[in-house]
Amino acid sequence: MRSATLSTVLSEDIKKVVTAFCKKRGLKIQHFVEEALIERLEDQIDVEAYENRRSEENVSLEAVLKNRK
Repeated sequence: MRSATLSTVLSEDIKKVVTAFCKKRGLKIQHFVEEALIERLEDQIDVEAYENRRSEENVSLEAVLKNRK
């Protein structure tokens, strides 16, 4: 995968906390931020999928097994 640069502005407090968190755990800030972004994206996609399908009819396991025959 190709790399790209993402620039952002954070509060000094957040930057200090992230830096200390990563240093204590031996993580690179770049990796930590990338993983956090991926996790947030995945969570949002999951929520959207749930919202889109929430009104669908539920089918019980019993009904599925009954219709298999």
